[in-house]
Amino acid sequence: MTTKYSAKVLFILLAGLLVLVTSCSDDDKVKDAPLCQGIISSYNEFGAAMLNLTEADMTEAGFTLGDVISITVDGTEIIMPYYDGFYTRNAEYLCVAYPSYPSVCFTANNVGLPESLRGLEGHAVTIRMKEKGGCLDVQQALSMKYSNYREDYPDLSDAEFANARAVIAGNIAYGMLHRCSSPFSNDINRASYVSEYLEREQVHTVLNLADTEENMQAYDMPPYSRTLWQGGNVILCPLKADPTADDYNNRLIAALKELPSHPAPYVVHCMEGKDRTGYVCALLEGLCGATYEEIVADYLITYANYYHITPEENPDLCNSLVSLRLNTCLMYYAGVDDESLLPDIDYAKAFSDYLLSHGMTLQQIDALVQALTVNQ
Repeated sequence: MTTKYSAKVLFILLAGLLVLVTSCSDDDKVKDAPLCQGIISSYNEFGAAMLNLTEADMTEAGFTLGDVISITVDGTEIIMPYYDGFYTRNAEYLCVAYPSYPSVCFTANNVGLPESLRGLEGHAVTIRMKEKGGCLDVQQALSMKYSNYREDYPDLSDAEFANARAVIAGNIAYGMLHRCSSPFSNDINRASYVSEYLEREQVHTVLNLADTEENMQAYDMPPYSRTLWQGGNVILCPLKADPTADDYNNRLIAALKELPSHPAPYVVHCMEGKDRTGYVCALLEGLCGATYEEIVADYLITYANYYHITPEENPDLCNSLVSLRLNTCLMYYAGVDDESLLPDIDYAKAFSDYLLSHGMTLQQIDALVQALTVNQ
């Protein structure tokens, strides 16, 4: 080991020792003014800084979900909410105790941290309270949990449990476009139900927004899903849920150029069939003449399937979900910065302009629209 790397390891070990001595202590000072100290232990695949602190550590120090906190790294202080999910708009900072993550992290939602905050493994982090419960209303509204057990959804069909359905919006021909949770990964216990749905609907081509080739090789797929994969009928387009990113646009445009060369019907999916799927389906719906109301209605069906949340029974929560998640995407696609304009936009024109500005030709756009709107 070189002197350079020995020093780095020593620094990390010393920082870890400092954390053991000072982080999340139970002295009287912490009780009065919550403060937590730790280090950045690593970065995940989405560019979030993983800390060597858990939600239990944060709770012991006096922080609760819904607080507004500050995180200081190398003299840079950033104020952000503390949630158990990604409940901010794209590129807004937040600290997250995500249930499936091994530790607390902080990031800029969907885009990851900027370069100035990357590569800081082992650097000390100080967390301070800024406003107790300052974002508690958002935390309570959006901290929804769903079950992966079929028996917990007795009122849903197998397809609804799998969040699998035909997209009905604009001029899309019935049965030409579907959306669903993953038919390949069984991480949320829905793959077999999706596969059965796709076989019943005789879906021929999959636009997969979640997986790499390596992922696909590792899955124990249900029968029809494996048939689609082995038949060369899966377009791999792994995306992060940030439609403003160059990588997102480059991958998506390449996939949309390819899609019409494959046989219909088509299906779009990510893991849950919620955000990435929702953004891409919204683009295709608008391109095919859907109204804002149609796009919103299709997007919210997912929340009924997973969380039993509907616009009729939960209007305020649904409005928050649409505003925080879907509308940010639509505004980017449509090239507007005023959310109030969204109901009156001509989405066919606006989304066609978006695709043209990102590398598609008119002929390619026409081919895509025809593939979705003409019964084949």
